[in-house]
Amino acid sequence: MKTKSFIIALSLFTFNSIYSQKIFKAIENQDLEKVNKLLEKGENVNQQIENGLTPLFSAAATGNIKLVELLINKGANVNTQLKNNAIALNIVSQEGYTNIAELLIKNKANPNLKDINGWTALTFAARNGKFDIVKMLVENNAEIDSKAKDNATPFCIAISKNNLNIAEYLLKKGANVNNLDKDNETPIMYCAQSGNIEGAKLLLQYKPDLSIKNKDGKTALEIAKENNHSEVTKLLEGI
Repeated sequence: MKTKSFIIALSLFTFNSIYSQKIFKAIENQDLEKVNKLLEKGENVNQQIENGLTPLFSAAATGNIKLVELLINKGANVNTQLKNNAIALNIVSQEGYTNIAELLIKNKANPNLKDINGWTALTFAARNGKFDIVKMLVENNAEIDSKAKDNATPFCIAISKNNLNIAEYLLKKGANVNNLDKDNETPIMYCAQSGNIEGAKLLLQYKPDLSIKNKDGKTALEIAKENNHSEVTKLLEGI
């Protein structure tokens, strides 16, 4: 995987275009009483509007656990997917709302559902450095080596973003240190590309295969040399 900025497949929803939807406006305002009254008057707790948006996803995006609890208690489906296949667990994992993530998991949210880019909740948490959520998801059967469309795993993405505490945790839980992405690159190559010496030191503890070549026919050592990363080069030459 070449050095690049990951495009977050999911972002906080802006509510400006849906003011006419009373329940969504009430959720935006975090007006718990009004949301409850609307539901009691017959508002569909599982209605979907633009992009498949649901009241639960909107509430989850606010970070207000009381709103989320109310909607779940009123029968909200925690696994309803937006048109991009994202679920509420994805947004709270991205934003670091640990208490809401735990609540969703307790109510049977599926941590292994993928969005259109193949990202799971664990991918979002790993990318954004949300260690507590990463740990909670793994403890609740999140697939550690779930592959996105580019074949990157949550571990790969943690390394690429230099979230080394998360990368180390995932390695200890069995993440594949030699995962190959769409460019036939491994995580040690990401470190060679960016000059991430601490990441490289971590990965070398798990004995990555340094003979693997990317689609351009280059090893991690050759990539480090090409990018003039002397510390990583010296480290890899010493193996």
